[in-house]
Amino acid sequence: MTITSVDELIEGLLAPVSYLKASFTGEAAGERFCPIFTAGLPGAAAVPTGLNGSALTSLAGQIPFPAAVAGAYSYLADFSASQGGAVGGLWLCDLLWWNGSIVITTTTNQAITHPGLPARDRSASANGDGIFLGMLVSTTTGNAGAITNTTATYTNSAGTGGKTATISSFPITGVAGTVEPFNLAAGDSGVKTVEGITLGTSYVSGTVHLIMYRPIAYIPLPIASVGAGVPPGLPVRMWDSSVPFLIYDLTGTAGGVVSGKAIYSQL
Repeated sequence: MTITSVDELIEGLLAPVSYLKASFTGEAAGERFCPIFTAGLPGAAAVPTGLNGSALTSLAGQIPFPAAVAGAYSYLADFSASQGGAVGGLWLCDLLWWNGSIVITTTTNQAITHPGLPARDRSASANGDGIFLGMLVSTTTGNAGAITNTTATYTNSAGTGGKTATISSFPITGVAGTVEPFNLAAGDSGVKTVEGITLGTSYVSGTVHLIMYRPIAYIPLPIASVGAGVPPGLPVRMWDSSVPFLIYDLTGTAGGVVSGKAIYSQL
């Protein structure tokens, strides 16, 4: 059922789910970092295979999420964290799709036959409304300079194909965990499918993946070792088989240890 009151939210509360990730060294202030390959609880995820990738309904390494119950809706009731290092904020996101290693020395288009998204966009459809596209590094790249000509072709959430997304600048030797979001074409609000990736310039070495994800909640963490949580308000609806994971906004390179919890309500 749809939760419309605090009483209903409390009635459906589940036991807290905790997470604890080891310290890390990010790329630089102003960059983003994903700890999905970092040791801790949950453990590090295994990298996928295949350029076409897989739509995700579960993943070893995700933050735990409750199983579907017939007739019940799941909501994020609380999300909090304490970070020991230099981060400006922490995003909780739903990972809908990712692919295996892009050929990082190929500078022409690498065609992708996308399998389609699970029905978990902002409108509970597979159209990609509110779905972002990014690059995720799992092994440090070897490029000696910033790269500004990486593009992807995609179909937007309105079903219009042949659109072009760009990465304004991929950093020198992007470290494992680095996330670089694509800028979508003007007016677009999400990505339904990806048809190809063109690096333009060789990344030399390392391992890089494409990911598609939906932001769920954000916590500002401007002060190290001081906890924070989502502000009070109505709970956030999360769709069955969500794959929650974290993305940091970095204000420095020394990330420190993160610990926190998510509380779901299911009614």
